[in-house]
Amino acid sequence: MKKLLYPIVVIFLFFHCKPKPDPTAFYMPAEWEPQEAVYMGWDGNLKKDDTSHLITANIIRELQEDIDVVLWVTSDSLEQAAHYFLTELQVPLDRVEIARVAAEKVFWSRDSAPAFVINKQGERKAIDFNHTGYFRYIQRLIDTGADSAELAKEYQTIDKMMTIDSLVAVEKGEIHEKSWMFVEGGAFDVNGKGSLLVSESFLFRNISEEMRDTLTKKHFEEEFNRTLGVTNVIWLSDGLAEDGAGFFGKYFSPGTNGHADEFARFANENTILLAWVDESEKDLNPMKKASFERMNKNHDILKKALDQDGKPFRIIQLPMPAHVIEDRILNPETMKKEAARKYYEREGFAEGDTLKFVAATSYMNFLFTNGKIILPSFVNQGTSPEREKQVEMIFADLYPDRKLVFLDATYVNTFGGGIHCMTRQVPTRAFDVK
Repeated sequence: MKKLLYPIVVIFLFFHCKPKPDPTAFYMPAEWEPQEAVYMGWDGNLKKDDTSHLITANIIRELQEDIDVVLWVTSDSLEQAAHYFLTELQVPLDRVEIARVAAEKVFWSRDSAPAFVINKQGERKAIDFNHTGYFRYIQRLIDTGADSAELAKEYQTIDKMMTIDSLVAVEKGEIHEKSWMFVEGGAFDVNGKGSLLVSESFLFRNISEEMRDTLTKKHFEEEFNRTLGVTNVIWLSDGLAEDGAGFFGKYFSPGTNGHADEFARFANENTILLAWVDESEKDLNPMKKASFERMNKNHDILKKALDQDGKPFRIIQLPMPAHVIEDRILNPETMKKEAARKYYEREGFAEGDTLKFVAATSYMNFLFTNGKIILPSFVNQGTSPEREKQVEMIFADLYPDRKLVFLDATYVNTFGGGIHCMTRQVPTRAFDVK
């Protein structure tokens, strides 16, 4: 009898004596958790009919039905322009604040605004990460023959981008903390329970050579734990080819070179959405084939991955939209700089060649907000209604209580981002109610 009782007592003590979570510990909540506000940014020009302004206005129109919106601008004139433009488009402004910040570029709020963490005592903190563009953008300019003045201007712009997270936090009276890590908000995703998705190739490709020789995955894991309360980092491989990772034959694209919000997202704490190229489409062009191979590799990684509690994930393959392609000719103006000419010649191109510019399109670049999910639509750009309906059904099955809204943001995709990249959620403060 004693032998029978002993394991029962041990099991009872294990489950009833587990240490309680520290209520002072900060963690990053999942995006589907309650939000206090959403940050966005005005793109920095005074053109009334700019298409990016129309997309911004459409997103704000949807957001303000459920949540407060803070639209960041960088000058008095842009504040007036944004107010005028939104009013002209009849966007309700009762829940929209237009706020100024001493920065240069605020459009991509996912990457320029801070990542927010909270604890169970009702405290909130803004985390300021460094921007990988410090190495990535500069290298692109060097490759295509930028002169010293152009490089100096880019360095100045990126220096301001490196501090904008803290500036935004100060403007809003938020506690803020600086991180040494070079990573943007769109590059990782969390499930709010301790797990994080990130591309290993992205993190290590977009730092300096010296850092690459010094930093290990453990260094990043420790910093994700310190800043975001993450205990379980899932290291994915390359992101989508459509997200700007060089040339694939004559096909190339803008983008981040591996942000998670283009190819892998948590749908809930135990489910992961993965961008998926159907096998029947992989031979349409070299870029499709590259994404097919990359996502299959990531699928293999995720099948073996475990969550923070040691449990396997459910993986849902989310279809990709059709490519949005623009032909671009390498003309004398493009090739006039010697460095630019050599850059393209290294890739096997010559003046007069036609390149295939592909917008960074993906259904993964969606936004959770209170009671609603805002998704990109590509039907007007050639994706079949049946494909988009398939995507809608996946989300409807996952979120029966949320309203699904599809918006065409393809113009923004041509600059390498999307709806998720344009927004940054501010989580509601949490209190541990006994």
